[in-house]
Amino acid sequence: MRTVLLLAPTVLLLFPVTVLVTILERISKSLLLEQAGRDWRGGEYLIYLNGPNATDPSSTARTAVNMDIDNRPSWAILGVCVAAYVVCAIDAFGIWELRKVEGTYGSQRVWAWTASGCNVFLFGLSLAIFGWSTSVQNSEGWQSLADVQRQDQEYTRETWSCQIARFYPSEGWAGAACGTAKATRFLLLPMAMFALVVFGSLWVITRQRGGWKWLCGGKGRYAGFDNSYELQQGAPQGSYAPTPYAQGPPQWASQPYYPVQPVQQWGPPQAFPMVPQVQKMGVTTDERPVFR
Repeated sequence: MRTVLLLAPTVLLLFPVTVLVTILERISKSLLLEQAGRDWRGGEYLIYLNGPNATDPSSTARTAVNMDIDNRPSWAILGVCVAAYVVCAIDAFGIWELRKVEGTYGSQRVWAWTASGCNVFLFGLSLAIFGWSTSVQNSEGWQSLADVQRQDQEYTRETWSCQIARFYPSEGWAGAACGTAKATRFLLLPMAMFALVVFGSLWVITRQRGGWKWLCGGKGRYAGFDNSYELQQGAPQGSYAPTPYAQGPPQWASQPYYPVQPVQQWGPPQAFPMVPQVQKMGVTTDERPVFR
């Protein structure tokens, strides 16, 4: 039960939110690109929007817009997801290794350092990518309908979806694509938080073994012993360690010599000398005492 609780932050929190971020990122991409065509000469996407334009705000005509997509935030988010998958695997194997008492303590320290460092790295990476992608989204976008048909417009997928939903409300798919893209970006915050929770689970295990002292190579407090040799050699003072004397002498040791007492031989029974018996004579009447 204790192992399940320690693995829960990795298996039930960090890994599922990573899968969710990956799925939502792919969905937001599909919602936008399904509405656009590809210009194979220039590599640009072309999308037709029904609604107002700069000259006639009440128009419902189709407006062709060339889309250049900045994929850097999307690639960065997918990179965080890949890193999170690796960290989840390291966390699971590390916690499973540290909960055992077998193995060498050198390998267990390596697992503890590696898993802890990976979670701290994922925590910082998630926050950094969230902050950078948010700043990119806020610094781009259309300011008015006059910007719709500008040339050389390169925005992120989230920016394209959200500004189309803002200026062309009739395009219902744009609102769903915008919400999905925002959810993908904001889920980086729970990912960072869950990485910190997993780090806490690792610290619980490490603290039982001695905390920083054990991590830095000290003996710390033993959570268990690898074998009888480590029990004798590395046990802290005051603990019981069996010695050869407590276990008894080995079978090949020389046995103590006890001299054998001579045994009396069996023979015929000895004859004892006959003692003559004195026959008691009867006491006469005159010899009897008279009590008065």
